[in-house]
Amino acid sequence: MLLTDAVEALDYPIIYVRQPRHGDELQIAWPEVFNPAAVEPGSELILRHPDGREEVLVDTEDGAVTDPMMSFDGKWVYYSYFPDAVETISLRGHRVPVSGADIYKLNLSTRERVRLTRQEFTPNTGAGKWSGPPVSNDGTKNSLGYGVLNLGPAPAAGGRIMFTSSRNGFRPNKNFTSVNLQLFIMDSDGKNVEAIGPMSLGSALHPTPLSNGRFLFSSYESQGLRDRRLWGIWSINPDGTQWEPELSAFGHASAFHFMTELPNRSVVVADYYNKNNFGFGALYKIPPASSAGPRFHTSLQEENPEIHHTVNGDPRTFRMAFSPKGIHSITPSTSGNDLAAADDQGKYTHPSAAPGGDLLVSWSPGPVNRLERPRSLPAVDSGIYIIPDGDSVADSRNMEKVVDSPHYNEAWPRAVVPYSSIHGIDHPPLAGKLSQTMPHLRLPEGSPYGLIGTSSFYNKETEPGGVERDTIGRFEGFNSSGNESTNWRLQGASAGRYSTDDIWAVRVLSIEPSSDKRLGPLSHSKNSEVFFNHANERLRILGEIPLRKFDSEDQPILDYTGAPDTSFVAKIPADTPFTFQTLDRNGAVLNMAQTWHQLRPGEVRVDCGGCHAHGQSAVDFSKTAAARQDYDIVDLSKVTPLMIGEPGNTVAFVEKEVTAIDVEFYQDVRPLLQTHCVSCHQEETGTAPAMLDLSNVSVDQSSMLPNDYQRLCADEVAQWGIPPISRNQVWLGANASRYVRKFQSRRSLLAWKIMGRRMDGWSNDDFPTEVNPGDPDTLAADAKVKLADIDFHGELMPPSNSGAPPLDEHGKRTLLRWIDLGCPIDTAKDTSREGYGWYLDETRPALTISEPKASADHEAFSKIVVGFSDAYSGVNRESFAVSADFPIDSYDPGEDFSTCFVEGEAGVFTCLLGSEVSGIEGGTITVSIADNAGNISVLERTITAPKSIEIDVNHGDKLPRELKSFLLRIGL
Repeated sequence: MLLTDAVEALDYPIIYVRQPRHGDELQIAWPEVFNPAAVEPGSELILRHPDGREEVLVDTEDGAVTDPMMSFDGKWVYYSYFPDAVETISLRGHRVPVSGADIYKLNLSTRERVRLTRQEFTPNTGAGKWSGPPVSNDGTKNSLGYGVLNLGPAPAAGGRIMFTSSRNGFRPNKNFTSVNLQLFIMDSDGKNVEAIGPMSLGSALHPTPLSNGRFLFSSYESQGLRDRRLWGIWSINPDGTQWEPELSAFGHASAFHFMTELPNRSVVVADYYNKNNFGFGALYKIPPASSAGPRFHTSLQEENPEIHHTVNGDPRTFRMAFSPKGIHSITPSTSGNDLAAADDQGKYTHPSAAPGGDLLVSWSPGPVNRLERPRSLPAVDSGIYIIPDGDSVADSRNMEKVVDSPHYNEAWPRAVVPYSSIHGIDHPPLAGKLSQTMPHLRLPEGSPYGLIGTSSFYNKETEPGGVERDTIGRFEGFNSSGNESTNWRLQGASAGRYSTDDIWAVRVLSIEPSSDKRLGPLSHSKNSEVFFNHANERLRILGEIPLRKFDSEDQPILDYTGAPDTSFVAKIPADTPFTFQTLDRNGAVLNMAQTWHQLRPGEVRVDCGGCHAHGQSAVDFSKTAAARQDYDIVDLSKVTPLMIGEPGNTVAFVEKEVTAIDVEFYQDVRPLLQTHCVSCHQEETGTAPAMLDLSNVSVDQSSMLPNDYQRLCADEVAQWGIPPISRNQVWLGANASRYVRKFQSRRSLLAWKIMGRRMDGWSNDDFPTEVNPGDPDTLAADAKVKLADIDFHGELMPPSNSGAPPLDEHGKRTLLRWIDLGCPIDTAKDTSREGYGWYLDETRPALTISEPKASADHEAFSKIVVGFSDAYSGVNRESFAVSADFPIDSYDPGEDFSTCFVEGEAGVFTCLLGSEVSGIEGGTITVSIADNAGNISVLERTITAPKSIEIDVNHGDKLPRELKSFLLRIGL
């Protein structure tokens, strides 16, 4: 018998979502990271009074309410509403309501209900022929086939609301979630909507305000080769600047989601396994970060603290790389694992701060797991409970029950009190773009660009840290999947063994989104019908930037730590998702960031202190060469610098006058194969070296991949050529084939052959290798198969006696770049979708309005300042348009006055008005710009500008004496 059977009264009301429950034998839909649109029809919004009385605030039948959140004054509740949760479609294995969801707010005193979003649909106009409503489709236009999801509303300082939305119509880069949701912010009346999280090409969920003005949110972290199930907790300013990790997912299948901040500034986060646990799991508490030293532990798991949990009734601990200092479980009697919980301990979700430091939670007894591990029933029976003081609850029976009916699942508790009753302040402060301490690193107001840089690439933590050390470090052989469990699939991303002396350059890569064209012309059902690379991400080179610096006597310049100075700063278009690769002198990847990055317009980020060095003290950027006023900032918005090789293998760079560079199979790689390789590697000779035939260019219609491509870099199942000796004779881990390791040219046999040497930092003797390639029986008797690798033998390819011309330095670096970009191929080539594949520009122009301010600022204005830029196809200046729904100077409402604007510095355009604009109440200025691919960016700025008042103090006899005296004192 639980100690909490009696319902406990509260001295404050709460709201919660009451979901139907269909008995012990039938599970219901639960929205969580796998499918945030999996709502149960009939889910209602309930107001529960302190005396236990309950009112239905939003009654539903076929619809559903989710994501409630209180306003700072405690008078309004924001929520998302699905008008029809019954009619759904199947979307990548998920059921998504056709009608979508919109955000509302409800006044708890007057019951006034205000709709804030209205299924606004803003797809990339250059990516398809889109219908108006996202669900309509007559066969002539593209559509999603499902409605826009507007979810997770949360109040921000200044009377604004942050939320997530699928209105851009993108699909997630990985398939372990249903739709792509990105961060947006709007005014409390639904106006002045602005996208603030373009980097979220996976997805983002549930922005949660912090008392310092920033927001937490859950981010689908599975970028690059990382585990497809990873969700971490990041933080961000309300304007989208200064994002940073708070709790990244460095454990297999970790989904960190649902979070709250307690009055003592600690954060509580839920950890669960996606889909099977219905969003229920364990709760972890993270104390406020100390101002001294790094916020995180190191990359080595053994240097991180033990976190307690219970698995199958057995108390255990686990460690996670880069865990925040002070993290601990407050529910150690359960686990976030994909296993049934003990019946009396259950699992937790939806933590929410309450007055007095208490923590409201949703909790269900029973297994709380969909699978028979070892049982799945009884079905989830969630109720609302209190964890007193937000402290650890070693036994769920120590909680206090608020409401728990066997007929319903109660979820999403929120205390109906002002923010001050919990956090001691009326609302968080305004937080936004940081002012820089170095004036020369500022961008002009309204700039559509950003500056990105760091202090050191020597200060790094990129080595895999989750396996036991051995004589060769934390890496295993080419055939093994062991090292990938912690290296490229989790927290590290080093391509073999190397020293800091190998670091020579950084490559900046843009990452394109992908539109979800499910219906209509040019539609698709598989990613392979459009493009392919090993991460399902279009990566383009914005530039390769030298890091080492030398003085006039050709001696290396050192930073204050005594290491070579490897700082840099580059200018890039804002609102463009990007990531980094560290390069050796050959231009091959040493390590790769597998994290989304972004810069908002005008943002400067040079504060990371190293390269993935979260557990180390930062190198102070202000003391580096890149911080000097004479440092030449690399402008990647105008040129793309590339590493080149010169005689003697010295490192040099050349600037290409393009905005970005692609390296793609048909355009760049096959011509090299045909010229330098096919003369030997063809079936007609009957003796193709290593049974590698590169002459077959036929296309497999199921994958849309040509035969030569598959044999070279898409042969995980070892269909062709020499097989691996691993279990089941398939290539494991990051191995795409015998010849290519995904994103790792240094560890790829193809790269060794064209460079004429092994490149991964080891010798052939460091790992065991079978005597006869592909024959496991010829491996030494005492050797472990999982440690076996591939040796480099022979000479530089093509051989001198082959008759084929040798590869020049450009050709070699092209092949290395191609591997390190994931072996891109445009599978739309020579199909009806040509032009909509790899080369499709899916990043719309960055567009910003810096003046006039939004309506909350209530200022008269005499100029309009906008900025725009584009990272790939470039902006179409002829498309620039500006209008207002009120008169401006001599321009009538609705008339385009873009000709008024004069271009200034760094993409900033200014229109000086003939007279000050005032007396405007809710007027709207609309600015739009397209890129050369046809993608249009639109911003609407709704403003309230007070009417100017002129007072003649000298003739102000009718003014009250006190007011006249005050006006004289302030100089009026």
